[in-house]
Amino acid sequence: MKSSLTWMQDYVDVDMNQDMQAFADKLTIAGIPVEQVEYWGTEVKKVKTGKILQIDKHPDADKLVVCQVDMGDEQLQIVTAATNVRVGQIVPVAVHGAHLPGGTKIKRSKLRGVLSNGMFCSAHEFGFDDSLLLPEEREGIWILPPDTPLGVDAADYLQVRDVVYEYELTANRADCFSMVGLSREFAVLSGKEARYPDISVKECDTPIDGKVKVSIDDEELCSRYAARLLLNVKIGKSPMWMQQRLRKSGVRPINNVVDATNYTMIELGIPLHAYDYDKVAGHHLIARRAKADEALKTLDDVDRKLTDNMLVIADEEKACCVAGIMGGMDTEVTDQTTSVILECASFKGSNIRHTGRMLGLRSEASGRFERGLDSDSCIKSIDRCAQLLQEMGACDVAQGVVDVYPKPQATTRIAFTAAQVNKFLGTEIPEADMVHILETLQFGIEKDGDTLTAVVPSYRGDCTEMPDIAEEVARVYGYENIPSTRPAAPISKGEAGFHHDVGEKISSILSSSGLNETVTFSFMHPDQLKKLLFKDGDAVYNAVPILNPITEDFPLMRTTLVPTLMDVLVRNQAVKNPSVGIYEIAPVYRPKQLPLTELPEQEFYVSGLLYGQRTPAEWPAKAENYDFYDVKGLVEAVLQGLGIQADLEVSDWALLHPGKAARYVKDGKVLCDFGELHPKAIDNYDVAGPVYVFEMHMDAILPLVNLLPDYHKVAKFPASSRDLAFLAPLATANADIVSVIKEDGGDNLEAVHLFDMYTGKQVPQGYKSLAYSLVFRSEEGTLTDADIQAPVDAIVKDLKEKFGCELR
Repeated sequence: MKSSLTWMQDYVDVDMNQDMQAFADKLTIAGIPVEQVEYWGTEVKKVKTGKILQIDKHPDADKLVVCQVDMGDEQLQIVTAATNVRVGQIVPVAVHGAHLPGGTKIKRSKLRGVLSNGMFCSAHEFGFDDSLLLPEEREGIWILPPDTPLGVDAADYLQVRDVVYEYELTANRADCFSMVGLSREFAVLSGKEARYPDISVKECDTPIDGKVKVSIDDEELCSRYAARLLLNVKIGKSPMWMQQRLRKSGVRPINNVVDATNYTMIELGIPLHAYDYDKVAGHHLIARRAKADEALKTLDDVDRKLTDNMLVIADEEKACCVAGIMGGMDTEVTDQTTSVILECASFKGSNIRHTGRMLGLRSEASGRFERGLDSDSCIKSIDRCAQLLQEMGACDVAQGVVDVYPKPQATTRIAFTAAQVNKFLGTEIPEADMVHILETLQFGIEKDGDTLTAVVPSYRGDCTEMPDIAEEVARVYGYENIPSTRPAAPISKGEAGFHHDVGEKISSILSSSGLNETVTFSFMHPDQLKKLLFKDGDAVYNAVPILNPITEDFPLMRTTLVPTLMDVLVRNQAVKNPSVGIYEIAPVYRPKQLPLTELPEQEFYVSGLLYGQRTPAEWPAKAENYDFYDVKGLVEAVLQGLGIQADLEVSDWALLHPGKAARYVKDGKVLCDFGELHPKAIDNYDVAGPVYVFEMHMDAILPLVNLLPDYHKVAKFPASSRDLAFLAPLATANADIVSVIKEDGGDNLEAVHLFDMYTGKQVPQGYKSLAYSLVFRSEEGTLTDADIQAPVDAIVKDLKEKFGCELR
């Protein structure tokens, strides 16, 4: 947002002789940040207006002409190479001794033997670039309006000399995206009184009834829609003063109708749009969602495909405008337009922002709609635009306004006391000063004893409770005037919690194992889940949608960490990184129900990914790649470091390779899944494989964690071991056999290890040979063969009865 201080003089008396940077700093401290102060026209001196009386060919140069110019009080001869000059035109003339931007100085001189007393100026000489000029103004000399007085200072007459503030306003201050909104801030900070435009429209005898109709099909996205009908429209240039004010606001003039809508938008902060009445089918405008794959050519001459979550303004046959962003070519106001439908509406800001991002399209209007606009001001805005056009003599205004406003905006009332505000701020501001500040900002104040009630203006949607009122008082009173005090609340020493300690322990184990920690966005796209082969209906698809995603690639809060780790892998493979070992400890989000009525559940996950070389090729060793047992070892190292013993099972996690997938389970709860990523998932991501992943569930792990080491004294008696080899059916799981061994091994069974598995010629078909080492030890004495044989016999018996295992 830019504001011309010369224009601001219409609304509040600004001292143009003060230090403009100092006042900009004052605005910034008060919450209206001024990003830049631009000084316009300070380098332009002795440039006057003149009328061309005669043009003759230069006697010695084909591309030069000699012009006689009436300067009002004298006549000058100017030699120029410009091709667009004609007799009778009024142009800016830099006379002898003139100064132009860039340090250029103009002197009387001879061009090919002919005296020239100066030079004609183009618009560029005044500091305007092509983006702010009409097509005919971009080349050659700047031709001024025919009613321009002669001999006057061109920079003053054209209002080039000015100070322009450029603001970096926060999203909550939508009211300041207008000259009137800013004037309230200027007034309260400079101790002046603000003046506002006197808006009135002289309507002709023709009524609007029966000639224009508007409808709202989607009240969620459009809360108000109003229209006026302009008749006998005469399209032409807008006055020079309006063009200059628009240029200094960063808007290019186009024609009087479009300029009036833009001027009103900048002045009052409410965007408008004009339609050629005769091009609107049925003279009926409808605010509705676009149809699937509906197309519209916008005013920038681009064909745009729309989706059904975008709001458009349509007539009875077609879409005419991308609501709140840009109009369509089919209903554009042109030189042939004689009647105009002038629209002013209030659209849902989040939808306008979403549509703009989807289409890659943004405008001055959309920037305002995105921040939320004041629906109550629509009629004032549309009347102001009609008034401006009427004052230009550009139209007649039909009687009446078509206005659809199904749910009027509620008035916010905030009760407070001066004592509450002072306690909140730590100040002693008198009640009268608070009232004065708020009333200058156009808040209504009602007093009942010590209680004050602020009636919040409709354009201040950011004020909803007492602290907002306190903020308004504080920023105008001056933050620098509020004394610094020690916080009254008792301060306790911050300490790391158990959850944090566990996370740090896991991070230490994984980092010392050679993995790098990553930090990625907490968002995902459902297509990422499909790439990872999660089936429709899986719990991971039950995700929290984001109202205003940072990009369309991240519309959901993530429910698993693997998609973002895969994105990291893709980037690493793109730069030819031969080895990737990464992990992340971060939350996932699951809604209790959709749409959200309460905060979603948040659980921390630990996820990791391995790809490529475990060790590089360095002579005399060869390169070794990660395999399944690397990811298994990482998971076991974490569990062991946390003092957790769990059972190993086959995993059915959708994204893992069948037969290369496992999980650790404790008391029926899954602690983690790990294994090789499914080859189809690798193909879907177009990456090289194999890739190994794991994901640990902190909520299941935390109750089992024991960060204190389990110490045992050194055994006094020796251990005895027995090796048992079984023929087991192929379908029998090692975990099931180990479970039976531990159950029947008794109190003296210290450890059991699988040390061999074999299938081959010596093993019957459909069977496998599994060899286990059993370690027995007693703290009471040395065990005998008889002590060991009884549990061994029980193990052999149970394995045969339960699984059909035979002792080899």
